[in-house]
Amino acid sequence: MRVASMADNRDEALITFAARWEPYGGADASEIFVCFGLSESQYRARLYQALMRSGHGAVDVDARVRARLLLYSTS
Repeated sequence: MRVASMADNRDEALITFAARWEPYGGADASEIFVCFGLSESQYRARLYQALMRSGHGAVDVDARVRARLLLYSTS
């Protein structure tokens, strides 16, 4: 159960970060690396996975923002 909770927290952190940067076209590679230790492509892949796991409304993000994050994470 603790592992699932850690994964949920990681997913929430990724989604919240992405939503915060979404109005600006997303965070730049250096900001992503500083916050998560990931390359931009790794970040986008993990963001996509987090969005898929979170389901609609699991993390408090507007549905329109979520849709834009899905597009961003697959581009």
